[in-house]
Amino acid sequence: MRISYKWLQNYIELKNSPKEVAEKLTSIGLEVESIEYLGKKYDGFVVGEVVEVSKHPNADRLSVCKVRLSQSTDAQQIVCGAPNVAAGQKVIVGLPGATIPKNQHDPDGKSFSLTKAKIRGIESNGMICSSYELGIGEDKNGIIVLDSSTPVGISLSQYLKLDDIVFELGITPNRPDCLSHIGVARDLAAVYGSSLKYPKVDFVEKKNFSINKIFTVKVENNDDCPRYTARVIENVTVKESPEWLKQFLSAVGLRPINNIVDITNFVMLEFGQPLHAFDFNNLAKNTIIVKRARVKEKFTTLDKKSHELNGTELMICDGDRSVAIGGVMGGMNSEISEATKTVLLESAFFSPTSVRKTAKRLGISTDASYRFERGTDPNMVDEASRRAAGLIAEIAGGEIVQGVIDVYPKVIEKIKIELRIFKVNDILGTNLSLEKINGLLQTLGIETQVKNNSLICSVPTYRPDIEQEIDLIEEVARLYGYDNIPNQTTVHSVFSQPSKIELHINEIRSWCESVGLHEVMTNSLLDEATALLYSTELIKVKNPLSVDLEVMRPMLLPTMLTAVLHNYNHGATSVRLFEIGSTFLAKHSEKTTRIQGISEYNKLGLILSGNAHDLTWYSKEREYDIFDLKGMVQSLLSKLGLDNIHLIYYDASSSLTEQTIGIEINGTYVGFLGQCSQKVLAQHKIERKVLYCELDLSVLIAVDEVRKFKEYSKFPSVKRDIAFVVKKNITAGDIETAIKESGGASVTSISLFDIFEGASIGEGNKSLAFSVTMQSREKTLTDSGIDALMKKIIASVVSTYGATLRSL
Repeated sequence: MRISYKWLQNYIELKNSPKEVAEKLTSIGLEVESIEYLGKKYDGFVVGEVVEVSKHPNADRLSVCKVRLSQSTDAQQIVCGAPNVAAGQKVIVGLPGATIPKNQHDPDGKSFSLTKAKIRGIESNGMICSSYELGIGEDKNGIIVLDSSTPVGISLSQYLKLDDIVFELGITPNRPDCLSHIGVARDLAAVYGSSLKYPKVDFVEKKNFSINKIFTVKVENNDDCPRYTARVIENVTVKESPEWLKQFLSAVGLRPINNIVDITNFVMLEFGQPLHAFDFNNLAKNTIIVKRARVKEKFTTLDKKSHELNGTELMICDGDRSVAIGGVMGGMNSEISEATKTVLLESAFFSPTSVRKTAKRLGISTDASYRFERGTDPNMVDEASRRAAGLIAEIAGGEIVQGVIDVYPKVIEKIKIELRIFKVNDILGTNLSLEKINGLLQTLGIETQVKNNSLICSVPTYRPDIEQEIDLIEEVARLYGYDNIPNQTTVHSVFSQPSKIELHINEIRSWCESVGLHEVMTNSLLDEATALLYSTELIKVKNPLSVDLEVMRPMLLPTMLTAVLHNYNHGATSVRLFEIGSTFLAKHSEKTTRIQGISEYNKLGLILSGNAHDLTWYSKEREYDIFDLKGMVQSLLSKLGLDNIHLIYYDASSSLTEQTIGIEINGTYVGFLGQCSQKVLAQHKIERKVLYCELDLSVLIAVDEVRKFKEYSKFPSVKRDIAFVVKKNITAGDIETAIKESGGASVTSISLFDIFEGASIGEGNKSLAFSVTMQSREKTLTDSGIDALMKKIIASVVSTYGATLRSL
């Protein structure tokens, strides 16, 4: 953002040098990236008078000139090659040491420095310049001839009135109020303690002739256009702008076009409010309608580029067609030209989101869109319109039609924030009084009311970045001066206890590491085709980095399998992994998320694959099987104190796993374990068997009981073996449960030590042999007591499962 030092002084009296002002701006957060002295590049150029011209004795196309450079010095000899040089002319002379901006004899127009030189034997003490050589025109055929009244000896920067200094400010996106000269002057006035002078808006309207009689405005989309104003100025004369206006615009990098367009640009740079001027006579049916574009509508903007619209753009339309893209750029069909006699002046507040999306999609960036995208002041819309209308009446000789059309159905009010004085001093480490803080905030235009030891602050709408108390504290720090805040180092030792959830998760992580599992952290995004193998309730990312990362993972398995493949591709013979991470499904659950339609789960994934034992002289090579993983999971649950475990064995294979075992704890489903199916492994190009378990951490860590340890029984234990013949579909786990329930507290452990199938026990049957350990904590078990207990156990199993006792 370019800010003119000379222009700033219209609103604030600056007694400080430009360098000091730049330092002050930087200190309050408006970083000055550079300072440009506009006339500096013309140092060494002065206005001279040609008093004598003669032909060069050694060159037909050169002239030897005597040029007077001041009233008190003798004329200097300068050799000139221009055909139009003549005695009596006022010209621009570059003195030795000056840098000529453009060399007309160089194909690239590179600059060069002047020195005293002999040209074809004749000494030359400078150079008479053309407009091209000075960079202020394109004429290479002759020198610039100035008006005869131009004083001799003045510098070129004086002649061109390049006495301004421009600051290049790096305005952060949260400070749209400083994308204007008044906004910057407001901050300077606050920090210097000066008063801010707003421009006077004073004009006379045509009486007895209201704008409502000749024009109408209809806003169909109030969300994207909360406010729209229109004024009409008649009998204007479109012509070149006055010098002062052109100089201001040129100083900040805008090319003057004509007086109407230049005024709208001037007011935009003054107030920060973009405006647009339409040729009134090119607007059909004397109406403006603000609405969405039609799908596939073609529109040509002022830069003569055609755009195809998709229906999301906010358009400014007349009675028949679109005439501008709201907040971005006007159209060729309604632009101001020399034939324009009546102007419709638009000043509006457009939604930053709407303008940003439209400008980005169409690839258009303008000074107007740059400001609308960051947020303009909705309550400055009419003031800027009045200012522009007054200047058009003054400069273009127009007559302002009485009244203004102002469509503003829902006024955007100032927000109120409570600022606690103790909080300001606590955060800044200061001891500022309420009166001091109040004074600092009021200089920014923030209205305040004292309430106990707090301030109720009404934040003006030109400061959309101030939303909460901490933002106000930042403003206090900025104006008070960061250098004035004491640089004290304070230490606060906070010894906080980790939460119970963190303790449980750390316990699980430590256990996994202790049994030789390696932790992985994989990407939570994957491609849609892979994700569909695991679930159809997918959550797609709106702006994915690539098609390979467009869906949030529904399980840990697919991303963990990428780690398995990576290890095998790098020579691993076995893989033992675990991951603690989140999975996501497109459904709503109050327990898992606050976002409607999305559920997030915290899961533990375990993977075993490859060799459980490599080939050695004392053992054979063996791959991991389902029992390795089952034993590991049971060991983990036992470590966590979860003993009421029920394993559910599924006969049918799922699309994901084979030999699947469901796991319930206290009647709550917690997860499953199984062997990955060949379809899943083929998708990931893994050729070896992979065993996988996924557990819901929210269930595992929900157990918050104090663990109690019991001493060993002082009485001896007794072991009895027992075997049953049962149907093949009855699991060993079912028999174990029956034994434990019927044996009660006296049964301390049950171990399956044999499974037999054969013709001797009948087709469709199997034999399960268990070793049952019994022990009492109160007495030594007698033979009769043990026999009675065994009879009870046998009777329970026989009656429940139709088992037959088999002799061992």
